[in-house]
Amino acid sequence: MMENSFAFRLKELLEYHKLTLQAVGTALGISRTAVHKWTRGGEIDYDNLRKLAEFLKVNWIWLRYGEEALQNVQQHQVVELPMTDLRRRYTAEIMESETRMKLAQEGARIVTWEWNLISDEVTYSPNVEQVYGWPVTRNEDFWAHLPEEDITHMQQLYAQAVAEGTGCECDFRITRPDGEQRWISSRATVVRDSAGRSVKMVGISMDNTERMVAEAKLRNSEERFRAIFELAWGALAYIDPDGTWLRVNNSLCELLGYRAEELYGLTFQLLTHPDDLDANLQLLQRLLAGEINRYEVQKRVRHKDGRYIWVRARTSLQRRPDGEPDHLISVFEDISAERREHERLEAHITSLEARLAQQNV
Repeated sequence: MMENSFAFRLKELLEYHKLTLQAVGTALGISRTAVHKWTRGGEIDYDNLRKLAEFLKVNWIWLRYGEEALQNVQQHQVVELPMTDLRRRYTAEIMESETRMKLAQEGARIVTWEWNLISDEVTYSPNVEQVYGWPVTRNEDFWAHLPEEDITHMQQLYAQAVAEGTGCECDFRITRPDGEQRWISSRATVVRDSAGRSVKMVGISMDNTERMVAEAKLRNSEERFRAIFELAWGALAYIDPDGTWLRVNNSLCELLGYRAEELYGLTFQLLTHPDDLDANLQLLQRLLAGEINRYEVQKRVRHKDGRYIWVRARTSLQRRPDGEPDHLISVFEDISAERREHERLEAHITSLEARLAQQNV
């Protein structure tokens, strides 16, 4: 081992400070084996060199390259180059890029933040008060304005992310000074050191209130529609233009004897009596072509138990914004009793006509 070498200086310092390889490894967050390799002439990366020098309280240039290198650095003056066109363009590009980034961040109401897991210090972008409504310089400043249930959920997510060294996403509510509650969407990832320890969490957060409110309205609208759909008078169905059942209510399931999941694998053509199908399809083609707005048919449809029942089907068409057919809306009415009475009357009339014909002979 050469006297004027990094390994020699390191071993001298360890002996002087009475430090073990394990103690240095623990302080730097690396293995004992890595420190041992340095004392044997192994290479050291820049980050660990700076950490090691700080830990040993020596200049990192001297530690790595020796006294002569340190003196050369100290003797040299900083060279100030003239402002060339290349430097001007480079400076202008940086300033423009930073300006665009700042405008985009403020326009999108995006907050960037960093949480030091060792010191518990947090750093937020300057627009945090604009988005959150409060200045945030400590974790306590942040948690104080969140509902208890959101705090519990987020702390569980963060704890899991830190333990696993992974990322996480969440939505939380924050109450602004005027009492308004805003929704914030946050995404974060954990940064590990060279030893694999979670040391930092960095993330972005943005105001997502409009989307959350819109989704809530959509859910409420869907729930109201579902209630109306299920409580509608009569058997109701949404049907694809190709005949596939898209959505059915309980009344239709009871009428046909099928569960909704069973109907979704069928088409109305398969359930329509063959003698009634052609007339039905002709009306459907006219509806799809825009010749008529709706149609009504009386036809027989097959029950799950195999028998046919008579129904009156009223059908209209819902089109997409571009005018193309989207889905059919059909209401089915059980007219089996009406058809039986009709057939009974027809049979009675036929019988009377036959008797009358015999009397006239």
